[in-house]
Amino acid sequence: MIHAYNEEFLPIIQTKLASVIELGVLTEKIEIDQFMELFLSSPVCLPLETANPIFALGKSANELLAVILNKEPTEIEESSYSSPEYWVGYVLAYAQWYFNKPFSELVAAYPCSKLIGNYFPYHETDITNCLELFRSRLNLECKLKTLRISKKLSQTQLSLLSGVPVRTIKAYEQGKLDICKAQAETLYALAKVLNCSIEDLLQ
Repeated sequence: MIHAYNEEFLPIIQTKLASVIELGVLTEKIEIDQFMELFLSSPVCLPLETANPIFALGKSANELLAVILNKEPTEIEESSYSSPEYWVGYVLAYAQWYFNKPFSELVAAYPCSKLIGNYFPYHETDITNCLELFRSRLNLECKLKTLRISKKLSQTQLSLLSGVPVRTIKAYEQGKLDICKAQAETLYALAKVLNCSIEDLLQ
């Protein structure tokens, strides 16, 4: 799976979005789903989806909040880093990076008001467990599967023609293995049989 941006920026984006949501809900007293509507329609949304350095690195959470609310920045209390609202932003940023899906698609699939209801017990678990909350509600059809079916090949047939073990093909299609981490020879063999580019497999 190709992630939304370089992983080194992920902690920064997580902290920014988490702080912005927490400040918007707890300080500005805006209901969380209503605040997300404001965020999604603001000039802040896309830059955070792509780790734009001007927004991700150059603006504080207070400044981002001011842009979202279309007002002058105010000196308001910094984030607590511990509220359920902060956790929602932290998880949402991680899911957006991991799945490389727009925030709008994630929020439509799993609204923040529903996500916050999972603060207990998920905030005490590894963040990767939270991906399951989104996975079943997103359209995550594996490109390998789509291409294989379009060529009217079974997994066994693709395995025989490419030399890639059928269990590996199954693991890619089920998301148990990340095809983006496959060896070049594997990708080349699959692409050759499916008459596509390696980039097509990685989308």
